[in-house]
Amino acid sequence: MGYGVFENCDAKKCTVYVPKGTYDDYWLSDFGYFFENIVEFDATGIDKTTTSTDVEEVSRYSVNGQRLVGSTKGLNIVKYSDGSVKKVAVE
Repeated sequence: MGYGVFENCDAKKCTVYVPKGTYDDYWLSDFGYFFENIVEFDATGIDKTTTSTDVEEVSRYSVNGQRLVGSTKGLNIVKYSDGSVKKVAVE
């Protein structure tokens, strides 16, 4: 990201969440110049994972939202029976 990426941001309306123990690093960086509200949070690992071998593809869409009949060259958005949605690149 370039230096001016936050120039048009209203720092009083934004909160920057940073990993616990890194507040000073962000406050002393360019983030501290642009953002007044920097909040630490506990960025621990993944709490729970679930896996299923019975997941099936429910529907497939193009990037612009058109429903696809099958795999189509380019980026496909795929919805699965477990509710998950993934981006799939098809060559």
